Amino acid sequence: MLILKNMKKTIITYGTFDMFHIGHLKLLQRLKDMADELIVAISTDEFNRGKGKKVMIPYET
Repeated sequence: MLILKNMKKTIITYGTFDMFHIGHLKLLQRLKDMADELIVAISTDEFNRGKGKKVMIPYET
């Protein structure tokens, strides 16, 4: 029988948060409530262009 003790649950998410709003905040809060650690990555402009998304504020300024 495998007993898991002291294991942390980590959630990783990413997105385009250039126009950060309350919906983004609520999403991140819900994810954090589900895990011990939350890692948030930011999508680059190049990645977003590849998906056909427009960016309001450039990744690099």
